[in-house]
Amino acid sequence: MNTRRADIVDAVRISSSHTISQKNNHEKGFFLLLFAVFVVVDLLALLVGAHSYGSLTEMQSKNDQVIMTSGPIVSSVRASDAKGGIAAGNGPEGRSLVLIEQDNIGTYETRIYLFQGHIVQEYALGGAPYTPERATVLSESDTFSFSFADGLLSIETDAGVSQVALRNMQGGE
Repeated sequence: MNTRRADIVDAVRISSSHTISQKNNHEKGFFLLLFAVFVVVDLLALLVGAHSYGSLTEMQSKNDQVIMTSGPIVSSVRASDAKGGIAAGNGPEGRSLVLIEQDNIGTYETRIYLFQGHIVQEYALGGAPYTPERATVLSESDTFSFSFADGLLSIETDAGVSQVALRNMQGGE
């Protein structure tokens, strides 16, 4: 009877250890699957983040290009923003943006226009002929145009369009 009892105890021990090892195998499989899901989700998040970062840096680069090209023009326009201070003229290769300054001595013009693939700025006496050889290059561009509408000056270059709200056209000084 002792052997029978020993056989039963052995059978219960073997059965319980087999159940525990099956349970451990299922738990290991579940945790391995869970780990794989986390790895896949992390890799997807990394790819989406890298794509987003690339898009943001590209947008920032384009924005910087617009600022580099139009920044000096916009600053000059804002500095000359007074009644009768902004006009259009005829440059060597199309229209020019003319910023007018008047004092007791005379009238002076800052002319911004396109010349040989560059946007240039020239400071001269009012009414004097254009001399692009003496002009300062502001930026490279094959395009330069501008328009006034409802107190807003829009300036278009190769880099894009910049807009300046003109105080003098909105009733300011």
